[in-house]
Amino acid sequence: MKKLFLSLTTIFLSLTLAQPALAITATPSATPTPDIEEKYKLIVQENVSSIAAKLQEKVNLMSLVGYVGKITTISSGNLTVDSHGVLLQITSTAKTVYLKNNSPIKATSLAIGDKVIIIGTSIRDGIIQAKRVSVIKDEPILVKTTAVIAKVVSIDTKKKTLTLTINGADQILTLSKKSTVKLDQLKVDQTILGIVKEYDGTLSISRAKTL
Repeated sequence: MKKLFLSLTTIFLSLTLAQPALAITATPSATPTPDIEEKYKLIVQENVSSIAAKLQEKVNLMSLVGYVGKITTISSGNLTVDSHGVLLQITSTAKTVYLKNNSPIKATSLAIGDKVIIIGTSIRDGIIQAKRVSVIKDEPILVKTTAVIAKVVSIDTKKKTLTLTINGADQILTLSKKSTVKLDQLKVDQTILGIVKEYDGTLSISRAKTL
């Protein structure tokens, strides 16, 4: 009986060991999805960058300066301009626009002695990064021409006058003889870039562009 029990036990163990072991296959984990929080952060960051760029553009517009003078030197695309006795260094960028008679010209077309209107951003005292350089017709020294960034206070289409805030004071300007300003296209509280002429204490405006 004991021999029979041992025989059966031996057979059972042999069969058990002979069976192939079952492989344990790991269940593949799901591919992790991008963190929604990170997505929101990216969207917010993009919006902030866009808003910052727009604000910077407005700041640049508000910091625009304008000068009128004569070119005294030209070097590698940079200019020295004498504006009523003050020497200004004018630098340029790939976006600088050059005009003459309202038509585009190349920087190489500029010449020493040209009278120009410089519109740009003040980098520091005496140095302007030009956005636009316009060659204009020289006029008698009795007429003083300046470029101003000013706010429109009032418009009188009947009298053909325009009141602007210039250097903190309200000034009434008439239209010059060859003025291209259309008063009916301007609005109160608009900020404009204007070309102002002063003759014998009287101010007139020849050109204006809304900013």
